[in-house]
Amino acid sequence: MNKETLLIHYFEGTLTNEEKVLLFEKLENDAAFKAEFEFQKNVKAAIKLEERKNLKEKLIALENQRTPQRTKNLKVRWISIAASFVVFASVGYWILSLNSNDSLYEDYYETFPNVEAPTVRGSIANDIKSEAFYAYDSKNYEGALHLFSEILDKDKDDYALFYKGLALMELERFNDAVTVFESYQEKPNSAFNNYIKWYLALCYIKTNQTEKSKNLAHKLIKSENPFQNQARDLLRDLE
Repeated sequence: MNKETLLIHYFEGTLTNEEKVLLFEKLENDAAFKAEFEFQKNVKAAIKLEERKNLKEKLIALENQRTPQRTKNLKVRWISIAASFVVFASVGYWILSLNSNDSLYEDYYETFPNVEAPTVRGSIANDIKSEAFYAYDSKNYEGALHLFSEILDKDKDDYALFYKGLALMELERFNDAVTVFESYQEKPNSAFNNYIKWYLALCYIKTNQTEKSKNLAHKLIKSENPFQNQARDLLRDLE
């Protein structure tokens, strides 16, 4: 292989392993080749330097032409960033609000006990009501939901509506629980009136309906009932 081809391959970066060995041997033993190599190397470096200089000048000229448009684009960009920040802040506030509501709900919610029927399965009172409450006490809320729904559809009993709503809350189906509780028609002196108000108020917290929760808390505060003090505390926390 002649010297020119070897040098060309070197500067093109296409040397084979054998050619690399040959190149290093010539650089070590051939002064003329080494001088040619250094010369070619300097030429390549000068060309690259000139190319960079020309490229830099072209970029500066291009940049000067684009400056007004760039300024406009930067302005638009910062407006976009500012708008994005507003959206982010709004979303962040919404997320924090949801987290706050979740925490508030956990502070006030307690699973309501079975106060209607015994839970001894297989006893004489082995009817649908007992089965429903057995499922409820066993934390089988899906089964309880099905059975209380069946009782409610058939007999329209208030306890079935109340515990159906509670089962939905335990299943974290809060929108469905709201629908059930809101369907309740208050009756004079019914114990369920205030109980349903309280648990509906908690559902409103989970469904991010704070004002509705406040309204129910106000109603519970006005008369003596098991949730009067809790409603007062809840209202304070919601304010």
